[in-house]
Amino acid sequence: MKTTMKKVAAIVMVSVMALSMAACKKGAKKVSVDDFKKACEEVGLTVEDLGGGDRAKEQYSASNSDGSLDVSYVVAENSSDAKKAFDMITDSVDMLKEMGADVKKSSGKIVVTMGDQMYSAALQSGDMFLSITASGDEEAVKTAKELASKLGI
Repeated sequence: MKTTMKKVAAIVMVSVMALSMAACKKGAKKVSVDDFKKACEEVGLTVEDLGGGDRAKEQYSASNSDGSLDVSYVVAENSSDAKKAFDMITDSVDMLKEMGADVKKSSGKIVVTMGDQMYSAALQSGDMFLSITASGDEEAVKTAKELASKLGI
């Protein structure tokens, strides 16, 4: 009887560990080019197709009229290149955190806010990298947050 209970307990523990590891590795949800364009246009941004090149299959940029909100979407040649771009963003946020920014990190996703004066978000999933940056304008920050919500960030 003791042996059976130990086996059952071991199976339950292994199952719980496997499920928790799977949840941690889920990461960020990939955003399609069409979803990116649609969301940007819905919040009033102009989307520009930058083509490929520079280690990217596809590149898009979106911004508002005064440039206080800038969005980049890249489909990299491989997931390693997209991860490098994401890591460059995450490496620079520690300085912002020391300046009082609220920083939220998870697997493939980072969001940085400083009240209504600055908002930055980055998302990486597979070969896709997306970044949103708004600063110095309360309306741009509000629009950036709305866009991030539409894109699942």
